[in-house]
Amino acid sequence: MTTVEEITTRIQALPEHLQREALHYVEYLLQRQDAAREDREWTEACAAHLYTAYSDSDAVYDSE
Repeated sequence: MTTVEEITTRIQALPEHLQREALHYVEYLLQRQDAAREDREWTEACAAHLYTAYSDSDAVYDSE
């Protein structure tokens, strides 16, 4: 049985108000996933911008 099938089977055993609560939790998980993706995209974009804006000669620290 797949995870989706297992969830479907178990959720059907719950009363309506708990099914709604489970749905709200699923929506929360989706929002959290989207927020993490957006954070990752911003981090990558900022890093790419900094990489193009500075060269090795701009390094504050040297290897000594």
